[in-house]
Amino acid sequence: MARPEHEERQQRRWLEDARKHLGRGDLEATLLPLLRLPPSLREDLLPRSAELFRRGVQEQHRRGGWGMLGTLAARADAEPRLVEEGVLPGDAQATFWVLMWAAGRAHEWARVRRLWQPLALEVEARAPPLAVALEAWMGTQGTPSSLSVAPALACLPPVDARLGIESARSRAVVPPPRSLDEVEARVLALCALEPFSVFVSRIEAWVKELPAEVARAVWQFVGALAARELWIRAAEDKTMGALSEPALLLGRAARAGNDVQALSVPVVQALRVLTARLPREGLSRAGEAEAWCSLAQAAAHSPEVLPWVVRAVSGVSFKEAALSAALRLHEGLLALAPDVALWAQAVLAWDEHNPEARSAPEWLQKSLRQLLETQAPALLTWLRAASPVERTELVECVAFTFALELVESWVEACWEGAGEEVRTVLSGAISILLDRTRDKKARSQMDALLRGVRSPEEAMQLLMGGKGALKKMEALMALTPEGLGIWRRLGSQVLPYRVEFLQEAVRQATSDAQAWEAAMRYLEAHERDPVYVETMQALAGGQWPELADRVVTQWLEKCADDVEALAEAAIACDRSGAPCQYIHPVLEAFLLTSAVRPPRVLTEAVKQARALARAHGLRLRKRRAPRKKKEASNQSPEQAPRRKRSARAKASFQAGAPDEEVVSVKDASADEKEQQ
Repeated sequence: MARPEHEERQQRRWLEDARKHLGRGDLEATLLPLLRLPPSLREDLLPRSAELFRRGVQEQHRRGGWGMLGTLAARADAEPRLVEEGVLPGDAQATFWVLMWAAGRAHEWARVRRLWQPLALEVEARAPPLAVALEAWMGTQGTPSSLSVAPALACLPPVDARLGIESARSRAVVPPPRSLDEVEARVLALCALEPFSVFVSRIEAWVKELPAEVARAVWQFVGALAARELWIRAAEDKTMGALSEPALLLGRAARAGNDVQALSVPVVQALRVLTARLPREGLSRAGEAEAWCSLAQAAAHSPEVLPWVVRAVSGVSFKEAALSAALRLHEGLLALAPDVALWAQAVLAWDEHNPEARSAPEWLQKSLRQLLETQAPALLTWLRAASPVERTELVECVAFTFALELVESWVEACWEGAGEEVRTVLSGAISILLDRTRDKKARSQMDALLRGVRSPEEAMQLLMGGKGALKKMEALMALTPEGLGIWRRLGSQVLPYRVEFLQEAVRQATSDAQAWEAAMRYLEAHERDPVYVETMQALAGGQWPELADRVVTQWLEKCADDVEALAEAAIACDRSGAPCQYIHPVLEAFLLTSAVRPPRVLTEAVKQARALARAHGLRLRKRRAPRKKKEASNQSPEQAPRRKRSARAKASFQAGAPDEEVVSVKDASADEKEQQ
């Protein structure tokens, strides 16, 4: 099901991350959260992001970084405004031209077509032969015929002989080894002749054609050379980015050689070196994450090193572009050694990487099943030690995306020994489970009915306006048999933690006694004014109005003779939007009590309660004596002697019995007219 609150929180996080990295001038880290945002939320950041993007394209083009330009071409394909925002069409076309060739070098021909569209009209108008050659190049996916390219080449000016002609220089080409005896000499020769990046690509091309035994020997020797290159760069105090290239090759050589033990020592040493140089905030760059995760995956195949690797990975934070590599590492490690901290980190990383996914991958759910069977107490230990934000995000992700019976088993395993703070968060998982079991068709109909509603009051008027809306509301709140099973097993445990559970208990009650018992359990767990209002509304909405009146009576008894408490109760009723039939008794009790025991200090709560009483048209007035019929007129009008006040009347007066009553302004004006 959709997770609107989670999605809004995720979008705010992406917006904050994009602003942070944009302020630092980090193009790669800025683009990842920016492009995850909906187009409408990118508007404020696009002008500065587009300027940074175009500068990055120019710099990579100057350096000849076609690999990075291919990545930037994919970003521009997803958001063309990164190229077009804030510049003239000619400048935008110059950027599109570079990105189109970068996509072609990466053999992304569909993307080449899309990047060609902003250029097509201009090129066709100014250089038709070039447009024909480019169309042939794209149509044949990089292998145009000589006839289609010849007109464009004919337009080039002749070579000026005065500039000289440089003769082609022959380069030494190292052939791949064909036997085990040739491996060391050929690999060393290639490493000496080529830059390290070219050396890596040539080795990858070699091993595709070599026999398995020779390829294995090549990888082992290449791993040793990669470790040597890593030590040299580390001794020169190079950055994490410079160390990533040999580290990535070392990790790949250890795994591809099918003999991890042969390179286990340099792999572990390299992993320790890179771990010591990790940024404090964690890994966010794709290249650095790939290198570190490659070494960790290779080191994990050594049984004696595996526990240390699991602890190391559990302590590293992965963000943004690093999440893909992190998830692959988590999946591999959990298959080798299920661990609670590692599983929790994997769930949070997957949730951040796939915020709109509706079902968690099978490897995460399988890991939770294994942990429930073998390490159930450790699941509760992690929840206790986690920060409130991490705990809430984990519980929400598991409840929304894992199988229903798996979530229920997880909550039951953690509930028994959990404290109130953890139980409050776990109760949210049960709330999500119950929502997942409700009628999805009724939910879609209700969403369509409430589309365009701008306030809760407008929604309530719409729902109360017709029987069809009420029927849809009832169908939406009804639980399926699967949901009823969850409620019967866990409802009594989670009842005190959320008002929605009280509402469900009232709906499921079959007698006054059951509904009242649920209400009392909820009240005893909280004992606050808003809770009384929630209980009263739940009972009134659950067709138990008599029990709602009992709650009001009990509330007033609790606040009896306490003007401040009654004032706060009246304010709580008003803030919750309770009907007048429940607000008026509280206000009347407040007015009568304040008349008998006037507060010495007019607090803000008392002032607000008095203003609320005036707004509802309630005020105090003197009680009127009952009218007496006139006696016969033929008797003498002698005045009867004044009687002494009785002892009972004196005691009543001294006790402060109110001689006033609460009436509405409308009723008081009607009585005055009647007297006149």
